[in-house]
Amino acid sequence: MNWLRQKINENRQFYKILAIAICVNLGLIAFYAALSVSVKDITVTVNGKTVQYKTIRNSVDDMLRGWDVTLGEKDEVNMDGRQFLKDGDQVEIKTFEIVEETVKEDVDFKKKTKYTSDLLEGEKKITTKGVKGVDRVTYKVTYLGGKALAKKELSRKILKKPVTQITAEGTAVSYNGVKYSRKLTVSSTAYCLRGRTATGTSVHYGTIAVDPRVIPLGSYGYVPGYGEVHAEDTGGAIKGNIIDLWFPSNGQCRSWGRRTVEIYIK
Repeated sequence: MNWLRQKINENRQFYKILAIAICVNLGLIAFYAALSVSVKDITVTVNGKTVQYKTIRNSVDDMLRGWDVTLGEKDEVNMDGRQFLKDGDQVEIKTFEIVEETVKEDVDFKKKTKYTSDLLEGEKKITTKGVKGVDRVTYKVTYLGGKALAKKELSRKILKKPVTQITAEGTAVSYNGVKYSRKLTVSSTAYCLRGRTATGTSVHYGTIAVDPRVIPLGSYGYVPGYGEVHAEDTGGAIKGNIIDLWFPSNGQCRSWGRRTVEIYIK
């Protein structure tokens, strides 16, 4: 009978071990089932950069604590930090920061026009080519979510000065094959007084009175319908774009009268 008792004891030990094994397995299955239910697939976007993320955390606050991240007062989250996270949730975080940034910036060159009688009217030529300058500039930049909200210049240092571009523009004109430095549209009158001019010369055909601020005394030119002229005289009524042509007789003065003409000046 001893052998029978031994057999019964062995069977009891076997069933005990089997029961324990079954309980352990059932516990593990339940644990993994619960774990699989609690894992959530969410989308996390931080300052415009997006990743897919799996988490067992229950809220955004809990998730951030798991990352050892503390948001500032001006940082933004699109959902309440205590809100329960669900599968498929999209969490967007925008951080606020103020930084100093130093950059090199191109500086546009200025443009200037110089008039010259070396070129005909309408002709242009760049005599000095413009070159951009370079400045080193420090800004204070405010960012939210990786996008600049405000930008303030703190300092600027010139690294290379810009070179002004100079364009020569022609004033010269050609009339009857002769080149003149410029052409003016003026109102013309006639006079026939004899004597000496403002420059000390004796009046003669071709003498004209001018406003020296417009046509310098001593200038030579040509008036169509009259001929070659020499600016030798002035007059109280000759102001601005007005010239007075000398004629030898009253009849010629009356014939000329007052008319608008072009004067070509050398």
